[in-house]
Amino acid sequence: MFWNQKRALILGASGFCGAHLCAELQGRGAHVLAFDRTEPNFKVPFERGDILDFASLRLLLERHPVDYVFHLAAQPIVSTSIQCPLETMQTNVVGTFNVCEAIRLSSTRPKMVFASSGAFYGATNATRAIEEDDAALDATNIYAPTKAAADLAVRSYAKTYGLDFAVCRWMNTYGEGDLNLSRVVPATFRRASVGLPGLISATDGSNVLEMLHVRDMTRAYLRVAEEIERPEVRGQAFNFGGGKPLALKELVAQITRAWNETTGQNVPVEPEILGPRTQSSKYLCACKAERVLGWKPQVSLDDGLKEAATWYHGQFCG
Repeated sequence: MFWNQKRALILGASGFCGAHLCAELQGRGAHVLAFDRTEPNFKVPFERGDILDFASLRLLLERHPVDYVFHLAAQPIVSTSIQCPLETMQTNVVGTFNVCEAIRLSSTRPKMVFASSGAFYGATNATRAIEEDDAALDATNIYAPTKAAADLAVRSYAKTYGLDFAVCRWMNTYGEGDLNLSRVVPATFRRASVGLPGLISATDGSNVLEMLHVRDMTRAYLRVAEEIERPEVRGQAFNFGGGKPLALKELVAQITRAWNETTGQNVPVEPEILGPRTQSSKYLCACKAERVLGWKPQVSLDDGLKEAATWYHGQFCG
């Protein structure tokens, strides 16, 4: 009953994860206000705007006092960050400073949970799960340093001004509603829908990663928000991951198997591999989230992919 009648503002509500968070909060009885540059395709009170417009953010928080802000607004596409580095920096860094400052100057000072990223840790070949205190390494794109800067800014605002802010770091979230074909799950399902095996073009598929279902992500956002006044949470960063690292080529094969089992098709399971060998291993330790927040992933990769396959089949073949 925690969220019943609570007021929550979702920045970036029209995106894949923002939409799921809105639905979860509404289902728990919260009063949700969506904020984005484009209107969501679901029913929710909505304000159109951009986090780069500081004056509008300040006015929004005075006109619509809220208890919690979930800051998911970002330029999240790695390839776009390489093509448009300045625009990515403006949205992800300056936009986050605008959000932090608007809250600091507001009359109600709502609590805020920020959507950071496992990109904070840069490009790694880790031999173990990465912990929150591990150092960030060099990145191979522009997206990663913008998220690292925003992550640090949020935590610094919490410590400097005594604000109830906290940070969530994620790896490879998937689930129904994601139509970004630069990501492995929707891209592989899209190819399967026309009978083609999955494609791995940037590596040889031996690189190790992990996946996190979007429902586990939304549960994590809520757990951080619910506990944010505790000193163990305020100003802290938390890792969230699926806990089952695997090679990319194994993941693509599992995605295709889920498609075949769900649809009755017989798409070749072995992916087409075009890329060079890449020494990369990156997955997160969520021990802190389990210890402090009582959070653990609940949706297995197998169940999550089969559920997603049903949704994507309706999108691509319906």
